[in-house]
Amino acid sequence: MTKNKSLLEKILRKNGYSVTGPRQRIFELLVGQPPQTMRALIERANGEIDRASFYRVIKLYEKLGLVRRITIGWKYKVELSDIFLEHHHHLSCISCGKVIAVKNSHTIEEAIVKLGTDNRFTLISHQLELQGRCETCTLSAVL
Repeated sequence: MTKNKSLLEKILRKNGYSVTGPRQRIFELLVGQPPQTMRALIERANGEIDRASFYRVIKLYEKLGLVRRITIGWKYKVELSDIFLEHHHHLSCISCGKVIAVKNSHTIEEAIVKLGTDNRFTLISHQLELQGRCETCTLSAVL
């Protein structure tokens, strides 16, 4: 059993939830993947789990802090939370919807901590999303 799967089971049980097949399968569909739409997740399950169960499980995972929602305009994608991934931020393409994880964002993190400290504010969490156009969409707009 992988470390992440063990952690998932521990968190579910600690909060009074059982480890069901759909909960495990949806977790497996999220591991090692970039942020995904609900539609993409459901399609990747190939009919193994019904749509209503998908939404219930994701809602539970959000409540428990296992996944986070990345809002892109009026739509959203989900990904595993910082419990399972290293904390990071996103670049979101407003043309194609591609979401890119920002690498090496130590300077950004330092600035965010400084903002909190300078304002005598205790930071608990944060999300930063930068919007623009990815390289492919920028090039196609020029051509």
